[in-house]
Amino acid sequence: MSLLRDFHEEMEMPVRLIDIAHLMGVSKSTVSRALQGSPRVKEETRRLIMEKAREMNYRPNSLAKAMATKKSGIIGFLMYRKSPPYVAHTFFGPVLDGAIAQAAEQGYHIILAAADDIENTFDEYFIQDSIDGAMIVSFYPNEVIKEFEKRKIPLVVINNVVDSKKNTFIIDDNYRGASSIMEHLIKERGHTKIVHINEDLNHPSFSIRYRAYLDMHKRYNIPVFSEPYRAKHTTFQEGISMMQRILHQRDLPTAVFAATDTLALGAMHAIQQEGLNVPKDIAVAGYDDIEAAAMSNPALTTIAVDRGEIGRAAVQSLIQQIADSEKTGRIITINNQLIIREST
Repeated sequence: MSLLRDFHEEMEMPVRLIDIAHLMGVSKSTVSRALQGSPRVKEETRRLIMEKAREMNYRPNSLAKAMATKKSGIIGFLMYRKSPPYVAHTFFGPVLDGAIAQAAEQGYHIILAAADDIENTFDEYFIQDSIDGAMIVSFYPNEVIKEFEKRKIPLVVINNVVDSKKNTFIIDDNYRGASSIMEHLIKERGHTKIVHINEDLNHPSFSIRYRAYLDMHKRYNIPVFSEPYRAKHTTFQEGISMMQRILHQRDLPTAVFAATDTLALGAMHAIQQEGLNVPKDIAVAGYDDIEAAAMSNPALTTIAVDRGEIGRAAVQSLIQQIADSEKTGRIITINNQLIIREST
């Protein structure tokens, strides 16, 4: 290890092209050309420069690269939710993990922003023109999309779909997942009195899951047991509250399909608090397969959503849009899987 490398590491200073040039006895431009694979540099010289760059742990200057390519190498990730947590959220977190991994693999960095309403979306520190593109998660983004289009910033929308020809939308296969849950409850477990707990039916994910709930009743020619119970938020406490309302009815359901695992776990807690057994008295199924679903007692039947793959697909699609601004937008649906556990 060279003294110069020791000095840079001790002082936490980045190795520069000029440092490599001085050690190799060549010009800075020769080092730059060699690192870029230019044919103007002899093969042996290029090989020696590459070895020295690795030895010195040289990393390219991101700003210089951005100036040369007219790209910053930075993409934005905007999370929308009425209240924290954001990164620790059971949906946002794994999606972000997948996005970060895919971005790093393709040489991009991600900056994060969070908003609790549309007015806070256009934070200049996030949406400024220095980002190459952006992803927005769980938004109602008609106005947002127009703003991105006006600024000519490529955009991918996660967990929502609106009418737009330019942008790509990444969604879970909500209809297939909810249909699988309902078919399991009706066909495999024989339930005909199934209640549905949902949140905002204006949101595509929840409305599609509810539509599948209704369609499966029609397919098996059984009447819908009740109108959906609408939670204010998809929280554990709301799951408890909704289930308590259900348990106060004279005619009880034999099964509950909740639109999220968090609501389902709250419902299951309320059932057990009343001294009833899950699934003997009332079966419970959720959606998402969060970590707590497998650890509950009984373990929760649910739909496993590959949230990491959603994040990876979003980054891949965004980078394609960055490379080709004329590329037509599309809807990408990520497959899911029914996970049958003890709660049904």
